[in-house]
Amino acid sequence: MKRVVITEVLPDMVLAKPVTNANGLPIIAAGTALDNAMIDRLKRLDLTSVYVEGDAGTVTGKTLAELEAELEHRFRRVIRDPLQQHILAALQQHLQRTHGVAGAEGEATTS
Repeated sequence: MKRVVITEVLPDMVLAKPVTNANGLPIIAAGTALDNAMIDRLKRLDLTSVYVEGDAGTVTGKTLAELEAELEHRFRRVIRDPLQQHILAALQQHLQRTHGVAGAEGEATTS
């Protein structure tokens, strides 16, 4: 089971936990395979994330290069801050470890 941010939920992902309303009543059952209409419904409910089946370390539809580029973009305004660059490097190393890369794409981690 893994927690996935609503913006990264993809069709055919299967809910591992039910989605409940404010009163705790289930509105989408666990085991439901999501489609585009359900994903839109989840977004309209203002949910931040859902639990889906799968391992926590699996890719959620983005390649390692895409994830690293997104991370670089998020840190673009603090490029001169040594502490922020240290945090960026640690996050890049984490991405590479969790995506099974052992140094193959390490050139993106040097700052």
